[in-house]
Parts: sequence; C-alpha cells; structure tokens
Amino acid sequence: MAKAENPQSSAQVAREVARMILTGVWREGTTLPREIELASRFDVSRTSIREALSLLKAKGLIASKQKAGTHVRARFDWNMLDEELLNWTLSALPTQEFAKQILEVRRIVEPEACAICAARGTDEDFARIERAYRGMDAAGMDRVAYAEPDLQFHRGILIATGNDFLIAFGATVAAALRMSFDLSSTNPGAPRKSLPYHRTVLDEIWARNPDGARQAMHKLMDLTEQNIVTAMSRQKKKDTKDTEDENARTRRAR
Repeated sequence: MAKAENPQSSAQVAREVARMILTGVWREGTTLPREIELASRFDVSRTSIREALSLLKAKGLIASKQKAGTHVRARFDWNMLDEELLNWTLSALPTQEFAKQILEVRRIVEPEACAICAARGTDEDFARIERAYRGMDAAGMDRVAYAEPDLQFHRGILIATGNDFLIAFGATVAAALRMSFDLSSTNPGAPRKSLPYHRTVLDEIWARNPDGARQAMHKLMDLTEQNIVTAMSRQKKKDTKDTEDENARTRRAR
C-alpha cells in the first residue's frame, strides 16, 4: 500500500534538508542521497521528497544533473533573500552569526532607501509610514503588539522608494525584525526605547530631507545593534548560569 500523503510532509522535509545544508552537514558540492533513501530517512513518500527537492531547487540550494544525482549548489547561488529561506537560516544558524550578517545588509540598504523615500515618496506613502508609527506608539510596552506596525514602518519606507528590488528586500527586514524581537525579551523595554528614533526618521522623511533621513536611519541601526549585542550578552550569561546550576545539581546528586 502506498504511503498516505501528508500535505505538510514536503514542507517539513524541505526545511530539514535546508537545515542540514545551512549548518554544513551537507556541504557545497555534496551529492544528496537518492530519493528512495531520503523517503526512508524522513518516513515520507517519494512524491513528498520530489516536492521538497523542487522547493529547494527554486531557492537555489540544490541542483540536479542527469545521471549525476542531486547536489548542493555553491553558496553564492543560494537565494538568501527568499523569505522562507531567511526564516530557515534564522532557525538554523547561531543567532550571533545571523545577526551580524543581517545587520550588515540592513546598514547598506535601509539608510539609502530612507534617503530615496524622502526624495521620491508621495504624501500617501508618508501617511502610510505615519500610520505604522502611530501603531507602534499605541502598542505601549506590549512587545507583541509593537512588532507588526514596526515591520510595516520599515516596509513602508522600502515601498515608498518605488524600486522593485528594494521593495523585495522587505523579506530580509521581516526576518531581521523577528530576530530582534525574539532577543528583546531579555532586554525589557527595548522596542519602546526605539520609538523616538523612528519618530526622527519619520520627521526627516516628511521634511523631504534625504540626508537627514539617511542619518536618522543610521542612528536607528546603531540602537538596534546595541540592543542585539546587549540581549545576546544577557542570553550568554543566562546560559552559563543554567549550565553551572545543572552541574551543581549533578554533583549534589552523586
């Protein structure tokens, strides 16, 4: 009897194979096991395996050659701006490494996008960003409620550039903000403290001051980096204490 299909099977397999690639278990150039072996390994049908591999091919992680099987592509071929792949990367890589890379990209893109937005955006664009800001303000100290309008604030700036490539960068911003909010749980009040920095960005945009908007976004990125570094330091101390406490309990139990 054929294995019953689970609609989630192919997505789950794709995520797990991606994790193995992202973490270096299967390195660039590695030939993946055959479909039948993967089906047995993940306990799914070969149809689910084919669907999972097709998804990963679309994201640039793997490629197939006739008679040579399926192999992991070179890292520079991976579509790292794909939203789903970004989320998998966030889950698979150490937070510090992911944070460093994503912040570098945001520093390159967002300040310039802000300047373009101030120079080129319409009043309607600015009003959209203003509504997002007001949503952040209304969220108060509620970290969860703050997250969505914060994302819409940054995406609104990208949309206002009118540049399709910059607009597509919204997926990267979404993954970065999700990481920031996950970390900020160890940094009480961190989202709220960023509100005046967002206000300054918005004011410079309304003033149609590209240089001012660019500098305001750089300062917001500085604060973001500071919050992430502080949060990771707190998390490291917590992990160290938890390990020491566990070791102490083990010694007492002997």
